[in-house]
Amino acid sequence: MSWKRPEPAAGVCELCGREVPRGMLTLHHLVPRERGGRAEHRTPLCRPCHKQLHATFSNKELEKGYGTIESLREAAVLQPFLQWIRKQKADRNFRTLTANAHPHAKRQRNRWR
Repeated sequence: MSWKRPEPAAGVCELCGREVPRGMLTLHHLVPRERGGRAEHRTPLCRPCHKQLHATFSNKELEKGYGTIESLREAAVLQPFLQWIRKQKADRNFRTLTANAHPHAKRQRNRWR
């Protein structure tokens, strides 16, 4: 018997709680695929929230400290973003910058020197 997440209301981002158009929803692996995540462990997120997660955390950080939607909602570093995104129109997508503390940010900076 496989574990199955209950289906959320259509068009609702599990992270910010906004109701968004279906085309704005993506599926986020709570445990990243490269670290053993499976399709059953995905949760719907709006595009801005999904992009923000991956710009803020590495896959290793997501696996070790943020394997549940509750832990992501409570992450202190995401609180300013979540307060802001909840006020935005649901059909808009936004540019996302990689956090300076993100492991890939250093590689990108060094590449251009």
